[in-house]
Amino acid sequence: MLLSQKKRKTAQFEMAKEVCLCLVSYERLFVIKLSNLKKEEVDVKDWTCLSSPNFDLDLELPEHYLCPFVFDSKIYLASSERPRIFGGDVSMEDLEPWPVYEFKFEERRIERAESLDDAPLSLHESIIANTPGSGDVYFHMNPKTLIKDSSGFYVLSSGSRVWRPLIAAEPISDTNRLNCLFVLDNNLFFSSFEGRDSWLARFDPIKESWTVEPSSANNLSNFITDRTGEDGEFLHITYPPHISVSLRGLGSSNYTVCLTHEYVELPPDRTTLGKVLAILVNHQNGRVALYQYLDVCFQGIQPMVGEDVRFNFVDLGNGKLCAILTGDSYLSDSVTLCISVFTLSADFTALQLDSGAPPMERDFLQVTVHSKSVYTMNRTRLANHICHAFVWPPTKGGRFNDRTTRPF
Repeated sequence: MLLSQKKRKTAQFEMAKEVCLCLVSYERLFVIKLSNLKKEEVDVKDWTCLSSPNFDLDLELPEHYLCPFVFDSKIYLASSERPRIFGGDVSMEDLEPWPVYEFKFEERRIERAESLDDAPLSLHESIIANTPGSGDVYFHMNPKTLIKDSSGFYVLSSGSRVWRPLIAAEPISDTNRLNCLFVLDNNLFFSSFEGRDSWLARFDPIKESWTVEPSSANNLSNFITDRTGEDGEFLHITYPPHISVSLRGLGSSNYTVCLTHEYVELPPDRTTLGKVLAILVNHQNGRVALYQYLDVCFQGIQPMVGEDVRFNFVDLGNGKLCAILTGDSYLSDSVTLCISVFTLSADFTALQLDSGAPPMERDFLQVTVHSKSVYTMNRTRLANHICHAFVWPPTKGGRFNDRTTRPF
């Protein structure tokens, strides 16, 4: 018995020393060591096709639809199920508390987080973002589920460890708009869309005030809106940023790189295509300078991924990233899980920018792919697609930006 406990503790210690990729589906949390993914020092061109991955940890979630966020160097998971009460004249006091759980990695379990007050609202169709400089976590709740006396905009402060409502710009509470919250470098931005109209606002965490960018500016909201819609027989959707990446050499400038993806539906058989897009953007005002497709990350996937594609990105530090793609397999009644590990570095010869020019497509990044692994997984075991991903241990100062459902 003592020997068994000793072996278990040794295994836990070895897992804790290694960087692990954590994947959250609707029902389970999976952990896989990054060292278990095939890695090469040179550029990898081909995919390594494998059966179901050998997960180092497979936990059942205490509730379905839990969304992770990092806080005080720990990983918490908050409920993102549908709200128990919709709208009306319900006050905060009338709501049942929403649970928050802590993922205790070394102990290989998930338990209720007694150290945090209950979340004020469900995170259903909501967005979470943290500013690495402060350690605070910001939440924007879906305006369609708001209740009386609630702006839907909250901060979980690292100092007080309590949920505090914030004053929101008026369009945030408009239920007819599509909203998105994201971080560029250490700046918090809020983007709002209504049809072909869009606007972008930057939040000042010190003054707790908003600065709205002019609608005529080449900002990120306009960039997304201009590229989204039907073009003849093509349906084209560009999504808001998944993640902001810290790259060497860009720290002294006002620019940062954010990653997102595009979804294209192609005629005649409505074949779907998901592509990774890198955007060079000014993190002071959200204006776009350059963009580049990172096709090398997921091109040539075999077996091909079908509809309902979902992307997740994890920052591993020093320009290295892990991109996770899940989708239905064209070949069988299964789910395809694709994991690509790569490093981005800036090509400074391509960073000669004209501040007044519209966004330009240019190869301003060099991409080195370290591994490409594709797995075909049983649909029941995976419980649909991977909803969220994060790395353990949490990267110091790393950016964490997530949404509980797709913004469109």
